[in-house]
Amino acid sequence: MENLQFIRVNTLKISSEELKNRLEEKGVNLEDTFLDYVFRVAKSPFSMGSTPEYLLGYYFLQSISSIIPSITLNPSKDDEVLDMCAAPGGKTTHLAQLMENEGSILAVEINKNRLKSLRSNINRMGFKNTLMINTNAVNIDKKLRFDKILLDAPCTGNEIKDSNRVKTKRDILFCAKRQVELFRTAIEVLKDGGELVYSTCSPEIEEDEDIVRYILKTNKNMELIELNVDDFPGINMIEGEVKGTLKVIPPNEPFFIAKFRKTKN
Repeated sequence: MENLQFIRVNTLKISSEELKNRLEEKGVNLEDTFLDYVFRVAKSPFSMGSTPEYLLGYYFLQSISSIIPSITLNPSKDDEVLDMCAAPGGKTTHLAQLMENEGSILAVEINKNRLKSLRSNINRMGFKNTLMINTNAVNIDKKLRFDKILLDAPCTGNEIKDSNRVKTKRDILFCAKRQVELFRTAIEVLKDGGELVYSTCSPEIEEDEDIVRYILKTNKNMELIELNVDDFPGINMIEGEVKGTLKVIPPNEPFFIAKFRKTKN
């Protein structure tokens, strides 16, 4: 399958119009999307990860599917935000951008090697509102409380992201177990009235809709906020098996997105 390439403009450093002009002068062909700061790279005479503009933090290479969780969470500059599985930083830096480099983000990453890429991207993009910690998110201090949480959970992936990966039923069930453990922690540290976005880049129902069903069944203080396919024009998307959830399907990178609110007990 074709791996469509997109760039997300870091609008805190440069305007979308200025960056587009700079890149097009170098022979890059950019196409508009439903977001004025995200472009599809239709053609480039060079690697988009090796330009001066990239190194200066003017943009992030990111699939448009993986941009959806952050805009769905929609944090404000007054929020305290938790990103539970943060590396390599595409969603973390997008959240920081949406927050205008204010508020606070706790970015958690279990893998020390991946933490390096997270740190590099945060520094390259110039964000100062993010604290990184190297731990399993299930081990974070349960006394902490957050207004909004992004749980972009570890999953078995998809064939666009990794065409050579072979997944088994055992792999899927192992990931589903981890996803539930992370979700339980997220619920515990989410403030009453707070919002949580759960996402994966897996098309597997066991990692997507089944997790949503389980959480709603076992946590009466969590309610689903319904999402609408029509809010994301130009993306190949359908409603998930659970009403109000979304699934991005090829040719875009597969993704699942669900949004929750924590109600008072």
